[in-house]
Formats: sequence, C-alpha cells, structure tokens
Amino acid sequence: MRRRTGTALASAATLTALALASLTGCSSSSADGTTLSFLMWGDGGDTQKAYEKVIDAFEAQNPGVTINAEFVNINDYDSVLKTRLSGGAGPDVYGFDPKNIGDFVRDGFAADLSGAEFFSRLDPAAAQEARRGAEGDAAYAVPISQSGNGIIYNTALFAQAGITEVPRTYSELKQAAMKLAGAGITPFAMSAQDNWWPQFIAYYAMAQNVFPDDPDAVDELLDGKRTFADTPGYARSLEIVKDLVPFYMADPLGTNQSAAKSAFLKGEVAMFPATWVLSDARAAGVEPGYMNFPTVDGDVADMWGSYLVQWGVNPGNGRVDLAERFVDFFFQDDGYTEFLTAVKAFPTTTGVDVSAADPLFPDMEAAWEGKTFQPVVIPAHPQLQNALLVGIQNLIAGRSDVDTVIAELDAALVEIRANAD
Repeated sequence: MRRRTGTALASAATLTALALASLTGCSSSSADGTTLSFLMWGDGGDTQKAYEKVIDAFEAQNPGVTINAEFVNINDYDSVLKTRLSGGAGPDVYGFDPKNIGDFVRDGFAADLSGAEFFSRLDPAAAQEARRGAEGDAAYAVPISQSGNGIIYNTALFAQAGITEVPRTYSELKQAAMKLAGAGITPFAMSAQDNWWPQFIAYYAMAQNVFPDDPDAVDELLDGKRTFADTPGYARSLEIVKDLVPFYMADPLGTNQSAAKSAFLKGEVAMFPATWVLSDARAAGVEPGYMNFPTVDGDVADMWGSYLVQWGVNPGNGRVDLAERFVDFFFQDDGYTEFLTAVKAFPTTTGVDVSAADPLFPDMEAAWEGKTFQPVVIPAHPQLQNALLVGIQNLIAGRSDVDTVIAELDAALVEIRANAD
C-alpha cells in the first residue's frame, strides 16, 4: 500500500465540497500496478478515518491497485479541485459542490455514470438527483450520503436554560434562543467569515417559505417565468436570517467554521445548524439532541434535505472503469452500512438500514416522517449562489437589507439567462 494523507492548503477560502481527487495528476501506474486517486475534505476526524477504512478494504481486495489519498482543508477544497482539473492534473474520482456540475460537464471533467453497475442501486430520488441538469438519461454524479437537515443541540445547555420542550415553530425557536441568551449561553454556532456557512439557515427557511406556495420556483426562475422579487418566500427567508443575528456567535464575520464548530463541541454554544456535526459531538462527549429547524409557525411538509456528498468521475485520466469499480465497492451493503454508521449519515441506495447507527437516528427519522426533502432551493449556478452568500454576509454585517439582496439575486439571474442564450 502506498498512500499519503494530509491537509492541503490553498490561497482562497471557498464553498464547501467533498471530493475524491488525484495526487499525482495523470500518472496512472506505480511500480506495484495501477494507481487511483482519492481527495476528500478532512481534518483527521471520524469521517476521514471512515474513508481511509474503505480505501484499505478496497486495496486488500484488489492487489496491485493503490489509492493515493489526500485530505484537503474544507475552506480550500473548491479552489484546489478546480485548479487541478483545469490544469490537467485533476482527480480520477471527485466530489463537488452541485453548483459546479454544469461547468464540469461542459469542460469534460465529468463522465456519464448512468451505465455503471452501482447506478441501479440508487433509490429513485438519488437517481433523479444524479441526473439533475443532464440531457436525456445521462448522469454525471452519484450521491453517496444524505440527511434531512436540522439542528443538533446540546441537551445539557438546553436544560441549564430551562428549556423543557423542543421548539417546533419559529416563535418557539426564538423563545428558546432568548432563554439561552438570558442564561449567558450563545444560542447558535455561526461563521459568516466562510461565506458558505450562512446558507444553512437561509436554505432551511427557503424550503419552508418558498416551496409550499411555489413548488416549481427553481425551474421557473431559470426559465424566466418568475423573479426572486415576485416570489415572496425568498424575501421572508432572508428576513429570518437577519432576524436571528442577535442569537449568533459574537463577531460572526470574524469567526471561521472551525472556530464555530469548536465552540459547539466545547459546550460554549447550544445549537449547531447542521447534522453533520453529530459524529464529532459524540466524540467530544456532548450529549446531543435533534430537532428540525422551524422557520414558520405553521406545519409545512417541505424541509431542506441535502445530499451530503456527491462524487463524479473524471474521464480525462483514462481510468473510468477502475473508478467505477471503486464506487461499486463502496456501495456494497456491509461496508456501506459501516461507513454510514461512522459518519452518521443516511443511505442513497435501497435496502440499507442504518436505524441503529446512532441513538438519535430514530428521532431524526420520526421528525422527517411525512416531510418532502428539497435538496435544491435556488438554481444551482455559481454566480447566483455567490450573490446569495455574499448578500447574506452583508445582511449579517448590517451592510445591506433584504430588498437589496433580492435585487442583486435578480440581477445575477438576468446575466445567467443572457449568457445561456
């Protein structure tokens, strides 16, 4: 086995993405046989170890195949991936922020995976997500894990503040936040320095405020049939982001995601607005609870649910068959179940039961009963997402207002449509 692991740094902080990517560019063989590359965000925690375990098992079953692994700082990943792909030293198999898939397909960095053996294992929703934006039956992505998103909270801090009932409405959530603040406890972990972080709260709100009234909003925005300004749910969602500012960590614009996560794991902050912290919370000795993130006072069926990781395969290195074999191995039931248990995530294939993976999973599944996951709440275009995220930063900093951000989103949408014509 020949594998290097570590944390790579780049010059620019970027949107979150997860990847398997090349360390050695287009080099396809070593003295021992064939080399496949693996790049992933990671900091040495449980998720990184879970990927390393999959790699070890694949190499054991495939003598002569070596997987080179590198784990890249989450803030720098997107920049690293794009630089390597555009420079011809891109990964064999990689993960990506969904906003980038259109560019990757256009530039020849994504292979059609619809004929791969593993593709038939995907559940219908995951298969539909894999084909998002593609023509015909082509599929340029494979979602490997998913979760209905919500709040992981510190049960001890809730008890300390006298919160005895889990908030189920937005009014109740604000009341709980005020109780926490009154007890000297910071309610929400928040980093606005890393501009991808604030999207979590906006996406919760958009799923619940836009889609009940306008279920086709995303497609109609792209088709020119509507604007953000004439879709009131988007403005309501941004008002919620702004409304919760007093309950975020002090100086969110000066707080990076590592510091926000660390504050939650140290018991300094009561609520973390994403479920992917669950594994780290267990390791840190935090006794976690789960609740959906309510942004309305009524009961709505829609909620933001996301595919936590999506992979693509780069055809440029000539190792598509081997890359597909690795992905197929990853989805083998026993190993896949073990991986999902380690990272506290839910499957994208049929027939895999992870209900025993964590004591909170039954509560999470019960909270999602009857809900419709909305994985995409605005069109997945880099220019539009950047406009949203910068706008949210400015809202949090008090440098802008909701009407201005909505106007900026519509201006970006006009440019996107013009460039597509």
